[in-house]
Amino acid sequence: MLTGIAFKIASTFFFSGMLALVKYYSAYPTAELVFFRSFFALFVLVFWLLWRGDFPRALKTKWLGGHLVRSFAGVGSMFLMFAAYGLLPLADVTAIGYAGPLLVVVFAALLLREKVTLTRWAAVMIGFGGVMVMLWEHLTDGQGGSAIGALCAFFGAVLVSIAMIQTRRLTRSEDTGAIVFYFQSTTTLASFFVIMAAEVWSPAWPLGAAIQSQAWVWPAAGDWWPLICTGLLGGAGQILMTQSYRYTDASIVACFDYTSMIWALILGFFMFAEVPAPIAMVGASIIAFGGLLAIYTERRARKG
Repeated sequence: MLTGIAFKIASTFFFSGMLALVKYYSAYPTAELVFFRSFFALFVLVFWLLWRGDFPRALKTKWLGGHLVRSFAGVGSMFLMFAAYGLLPLADVTAIGYAGPLLVVVFAALLLREKVTLTRWAAVMIGFGGVMVMLWEHLTDGQGGSAIGALCAFFGAVLVSIAMIQTRRLTRSEDTGAIVFYFQSTTTLASFFVIMAAEVWSPAWPLGAAIQSQAWVWPAAGDWWPLICTGLLGGAGQILMTQSYRYTDASIVACFDYTSMIWALILGFFMFAEVPAPIAMVGASIIAFGGLLAIYTERRARKG
């Protein structure tokens, strides 16, 4: 069990490091950051599959359409979340992102017809109360960029929850390697398409300014390695997260998702001199309490 927990905590650290780099280099177009994150993560994935002796066997699929649904939700969430990290403190986006696992409960009930107890619904409502606290702080502070960042983070979390639900459906018939590979490949292609479209898109066309803002910016010599590391860290984090579920029950592993807030606070302070506002910490605490309560009730339901 301790091995699985260690893998999970390590994965949150790698993901937090990746997101800190995304925030640090947010002056580059979002599509470019997504491209680096996705393309170089593929190298880590292929290396891992070769080490396991599962390449290319693990990439075979029986449900390509299911992968596309999961991938497009993941593409949207990555674009929105990366944009949010460029506009808000690291810890704030991390906290709002915790709405994703809470929304999974809602979508599991609506789409997968899973039975959800009243206690779990109450836990979700508590968590959403914390999300509303976080959103309200940014929507009412009079700063347009802060409000846009908060909305990007929230809708990114909505898409994350859809991707998680679809991943749950895919795991019934698909190898983990295939799920990750098709997601990373789709994200790489989507970001590349946006970058290429920005090169030919006329300012007079619809969304001209927004799309042109995603044109490729050639990285400075010292920026290449950190940008590549966003993909390497993201790929490693995904593998560590996957491995954690091999050694420990999912309900236990899920409790350690919230260690990402610790890393976000530390990295935010040392890299960006960010000190979260008291109201933000209150909202984050409410979200974490609601999430942990939902996990606790799920474990009790399974034992019962």
